Amino acid sequence: MARYGFRKMTMDDIAREARVGRRTIYLYFKNKEDVALSSIGRVVEQAEARMKSILNDDIGIEEKLRLMLTERVMRRVRAVAEYHESLDEVFEIVRPAYIERRKHYFHIEKDIIADVLQSGYEEGVFEFRNAYATAEIVLHATNAYLPYSLSVRELGQPEQIEAQLGSMIDLLLRGLRK
Repeated sequence: MARYGFRKMTMDDIAREARVGRRTIYLYFKNKEDVALSSIGRVVEQAEARMKSILNDDIGIEEKLRLMLTERVMRRVRAVAEYHESLDEVFEIVRPAYIERRKHYFHIEKDIIADVLQSGYEEGVFEFRNAYATAEIVLHATNAYLPYSLSVRELGQPEQIEAQLGSMIDLLLRGLRK
């Protein structure tokens, strides 16, 4: 994708890059759209796994939430770094299927964030009415920094994204503190 862009990339290109036969690629994927969706899914699942592991880290609750939200966004940003210029092409083509999968990803992430929020509430650090509703608001706020929400130019500046995200997280934490 980085070399040719999503539209020009073929299954032969993918097979060649993976050093496998074209037929082997078709054993696992129906088409290049399926490859893209699978790639996105892998990145999201890695972020989710890391977010879950942060729950068990021996750090303060605010730091847990900060690390989780940063991981959620920046893992995705870093994952598209090599092909960020063709990301618009990818989402234009796979958007309907991605939107369906995104609902599932969002639900899992909401559960993870709700868990850390609830822990913060029980520790007397956070104040809110409903952990799940608050988790949804927090996730929607940080969605503005996910790759599909950013321009190609913005995606080319991951340090700036992380700095702005950090400011957003600071604002969210101030609003949650008891």
